[in-house]
Amino acid sequence: MAAMMYAPKGGGGAEDAALRERAANAMMDKERARYEAMAAAAPKPAKPYSAKTVQTLIDTFNETLDKLGGQDLPNIEVDFAGQDRWAEPLPAKLFVPLVALFQAVDQVGGGKFEGKYTVEPGELVDDNALRMAAGQLVRMGNDQMLAKAMQAPINAPAEAGGEMEGGPTPKPMGGAATRGSMTAEDKALMENM
Repeated sequence: MAAMMYAPKGGGGAEDAALRERAANAMMDKERARYEAMAAAAPKPAKPYSAKTVQTLIDTFNETLDKLGGQDLPNIEVDFAGQDRWAEPLPAKLFVPLVALFQAVDQVGGGKFEGKYTVEPGELVDDNALRMAAGQLVRMGNDQMLAKAMQAPINAPAEAGGEMEGGPTPKPMGGAATRGSMTAEDKALMENM
């Protein structure tokens, strides 16, 4: 009898589907707004970036993401249309995942890596800052413990020095998550990129 009290009344299939669709659309709108807000935060360069330096950062980001994700993930690509200099802020499809990766690293492993690899997004205003960010990415890609933490399931405790650590669930954005650790919001954000 208890089962009958909780059973849905009527068909409701179309209503449920419409409700799920509205919820999914609202979530995608929220993620799109979050992505656009992060993209808008990209600083304007103090003087035009060298396209070669930006490309080096892109290549390093792609390599690091593959190492941390434990698999070959889709690469970010930017067409500089033959230009030697880039006078605009970093492209959103690079800036947003880059910032998201550094935020995710601070959160994985129960916060064990917080502050170890830092890049201030607002300071990415010249070639030197881009080189420093690429250097941090190389260090991250060579950190086996970080790669293990990034590849661990979201709710699994991190193992460190033989002890089990619980920690906050990472809330990465954009390209910061590996496929196995993406939330529905992260997947929606990646699809919009």
